[in-house]
Amino acid sequence: MKRHLSFLAVLALALAACGTSGDTTNAGPEEANTTTAPALEAVLLSYSLSSGDEFRYEVALDQHIDLTASGNPSLMGEEDVPGEASVDLAGTATFTHVVSDGPEPGTYEVHITGEFGGVDVTGTVDGQPVESEEAPDFAALDPIDVTVIVDEQGNLIQEGLAGAEDPLAGIFGDLGPLGGGGPAPGLDPGQFIGPAFSDEEVAVGDTWSDEVETPGLGADPIVTSITSTVTGIEELDGIEVYVIESSSTTSLIEFDLAEFFAGMFGAFAPDEASPEETAELEAMLDQLQFLVSVDGTTADSRTWFDAEAGVARQSEMTSATNISMDMNIPDEETGEMVGFVMDMSLDQDITYRLISGPTA
Repeated sequence: MKRHLSFLAVLALALAACGTSGDTTNAGPEEANTTTAPALEAVLLSYSLSSGDEFRYEVALDQHIDLTASGNPSLMGEEDVPGEASVDLAGTATFTHVVSDGPEPGTYEVHITGEFGGVDVTGTVDGQPVESEEAPDFAALDPIDVTVIVDEQGNLIQEGLAGAEDPLAGIFGDLGPLGGGGPAPGLDPGQFIGPAFSDEEVAVGDTWSDEVETPGLGADPIVTSITSTVTGIEELDGIEVYVIESSSTTSLIEFDLAEFFAGMFGAFAPDEASPEETAELEAMLDQLQFLVSVDGTTADSRTWFDAEAGVARQSEMTSATNISMDMNIPDEETGEMVGFVMDMSLDQDITYRLISGPTA
């Protein structure tokens, strides 16, 4: 099947929505409490959501960031961008998921809130050791406050990303969709927990696939392919659960906002500009560059799903990506062309464990 989401939403989905490790030898913190259970007949997997439901998840996050940058960091607004950094973050939080009716029958709005407290930060920034109380801006974990809309099969209908209606919102100031508010595009821990399910009954060994096609900022759409498999049935804390492993792949995402800025700067040209002024403006526009790219990425996940209760009781996610920016735009004060180049790699492991809810 094909579904259509916003450009920013696919970044979230492509890099982590299905993300976690498919390594079956590492079942996570609850592994010691699981035992293999007898196989069940094929069932239709779906989420049991009702308006007013409230679920609470314990969340553990580990993240590694490597960053190099050169040029004029003032192009990033107030964001303090170092020339070099290698940083590890680790933190825990409790996330609350509050369910309400969605805009259409069979859809649900899930409001997700949470905040990581006491994040442990280690590493170096510009060759100097960094301490937790001095975490750099690009490694900050802001409070999570996001709303997503899903259907009963867990299909993402709408991703409530801040500024989703404006693709340029937040690019300046806090790296916007490239970092800041969440750890990374698609690595934002504020997401619906669990994979999208098949619309047919499945049993152990069954596999289903989905394809999400998203219009990008360029001419070509972005296509994310997702494959999920029921790999087993286990007992988790005395409850029989399906183990579902998913992987998603997205090809290189690349877009150049130079044309947008050229149109914006051109709109401020004087109506009766002299030939010299026109030539100067054209020379400046020829030098404009604002190239952003996200490398082709594979994300993996493992979810322990309680089919009877219709809820994901535990999920592990792992994902990695590399983001680069190459900018050459006029300085706001002097009008002189200034450049900035940044390359940032991000690796993240995150675990969710249901600790309370209507069926917990």
